[in-house]
Amino acid sequence: MKKAMFMLALASMMLTATGCFSQTETSSKVKWMSVPQALEQASKDGDSAKMFFIDCYTDWCGYCRLLDSKTFSNDTVAAILNYYYYPCKFDAEGRQPVKINGNIYNPSTRQGRGGTHELMKLLWEGQSGSGYPTMAIRKSDFRAADCLLGFRNAQELEPVLVYFAEGYNKEMSLKKFSDKYSKKYRGEVLKKVFEK
Repeated sequence: MKKAMFMLALASMMLTATGCFSQTETSSKVKWMSVPQALEQASKDGDSAKMFFIDCYTDWCGYCRLLDSKTFSNDTVAAILNYYYYPCKFDAEGRQPVKINGNIYNPSTRQGRGGTHELMKLLWEGQSGSGYPTMAIRKSDFRAADCLLGFRNAQELEPVLVYFAEGYNKEMSLKKFSDKYSKKYRGEVLKKVFEK
């Protein structure tokens, strides 16, 4: 009996150590793509192109990792992102140029922490601040819809995603929508995004 318990405990530790329960695994429900991949898909989709959701992160940002493990791992948030958006991951200190609507956004010439990619200036445009994590919501033509700075848990992010994707931002404030979301809108959204 002791040997069986020991083997079970050892197997559990090995699974944890090998990454079976890692952040990457928990957030793999979202079908992440790069910004260039999303732009290419939007071009193929033409008039039926979706909006863009861009999770801008850095390797050193603890709240960015928390978004992966606590927010993007949520089944409902993942389903909403996959249904309504081109969900993108963007390393804000990445080293690859990105071409959007004929403009090229280059990586910083500064190496390491603080070497902010030029694309972040576009994504932060019109904001009163900057920082990480940044979650940029862009329309299907890549014009700005909103830019969320800082961590949001699943319950906070879910209504924001639906608010823009379903166009409620043209009818009412986010606060008014969020107040009504659970009782009035969430049921229909869940039917839609989890429909097979």
